Amino acid sequence: MPQGEAKLFIGQLHFDATEDDVKQLFEFYGEVRHVNILRDKQTGRSTGSAFITYSCTEEADAAILALHNIYNMERDKPLQVSYCERTATISQFGYEHAERLAQENRANPRPRPILQ
Repeated sequence: MPQGEAKLFIGQLHFDATEDDVKQLFEFYGEVRHVNILRDKQTGRSTGSAFITYSCTEEADAAILALHNIYNMERDKPLQVSYCERTATISQFGYEHAERLAQENRANPRPRPILQ
């Protein structure tokens, strides 16, 4: 049975990608409830990162498995897809994936699920 909403952090997006572009790519793996592209406060230009909220952890896990370090949006590096630091729920797979990324690079935060 799927767990509750799951929030992912996406890095290495194409700078010109819109919320609709990101949603279209990620909704192949499940119900995308929200997309938030991070933008520079001064210029309004995309930073190449976004947050995506899925309806459950199974969908978020599917997106990670399919896209992380695999799919390239015309950048030097492929997409980086992981549970964000603050998410309502996280699967065991998602937690272990995020832990591995944090060990590989200290700039990647360890997940801290929101306690309800």
